[in-house]
Amino acid sequence: MRAIDLEARVISAIDRIRAGELVEHDLIECKRDWPQESKARQLAGSLNRAGGDPVIYIIGIHEKSRDVHDVSGTDVLDWWGQMTPKFDQLPPEMVRHISVPVGDGGKHVVAVAFASDRAPYLVKTGNANPSLEVPMREGTGTRTARRDELLRILIPTVRLPQTLVLYVNLRANYYPPGTTGRDQRMEVTGQLRLYVEHNSGSIVTLPAHGMRGRVTVKGEAFDIAVTPPQEEGAVPMGQTRFTFQRPSDGVVLSAPRAVPLGLRVQDLLPEHAALFGDADELEVDVAFEVLHATKSLKIKTVLSREQESNLGQEGIVDGVYTNSYSPGTWSFNQGVLPFDD
Repeated sequence: MRAIDLEARVISAIDRIRAGELVEHDLIECKRDWPQESKARQLAGSLNRAGGDPVIYIIGIHEKSRDVHDVSGTDVLDWWGQMTPKFDQLPPEMVRHISVPVGDGGKHVVAVAFASDRAPYLVKTGNANPSLEVPMREGTGTRTARRDELLRILIPTVRLPQTLVLYVNLRANYYPPGTTGRDQRMEVTGQLRLYVEHNSGSIVTLPAHGMRGRVTVKGEAFDIAVTPPQEEGAVPMGQTRFTFQRPSDGVVLSAPRAVPLGLRVQDLLPEHAALFGDADELEVDVAFEVLHATKSLKIKTVLSREQESNLGQEGIVDGVYTNSYSPGTWSFNQGVLPFDD
């Protein structure tokens, strides 16, 4: 983990804490003071749960009171030297530790990142029988791992690749009865373009059946069908070959690249045209199962309206919609990075 990535995650967590949100979960722990040796079990439980992702300790902030405390009196290497004897054979690797400024007056916290890629991690219980334990973090508590959890730890897993949302758009269309010979209907379709920063030597597979999404419009949620790009097939026809497009079973990645995905909102009714027509923003959540990974890859974006809705303004005769119209188009665009001399 790069220092800038660790700092960015800590700053984001601090901002959320100051906004009154709780940020602690399996991969991030907030500590007012440096944890004592007895907390080695809790750390091992978090690492055994992490599935190859790093676990981050933010030391020097109280999550509930939001107070920042001075923890500079303890050297991080001395502290870690007291923690490691509590682990059996293989203590976790402390991959990065940095001081992160969190406001005026010189206040800062210490961020410590631990690798979990050599799980399972065992801790000494201090008893004769049993003398060792494989802990597992669950919510705010730590317990002994179950058999199925031990098997999941031992099965080789794929780490989730880093992703960047390049572009998302959704367009709503309303068709009155009889338009193009079809029944009255409401459709919302679009595209998601995702850049996957896959740099390892392994193959990452995003199966089509594990792609799912949801759009939230003014508090009302609708499922989204997510479809991968079509793949090309070919059949021989005499001296030539006939090529065609066919639905894909998913996306296979062996190197970094951009992936275009289709979006279609499900279970819409004609009366939902007014709901979309009145929305300036749409929240879009998309999740992808990753073959042999313990977690799903999740992204979240907020789309802003591109054009004003023509609901109730065009295509109306005697109060009846005579032509199809769009309640709106919404998009998110990462844009082009500026060129610096």
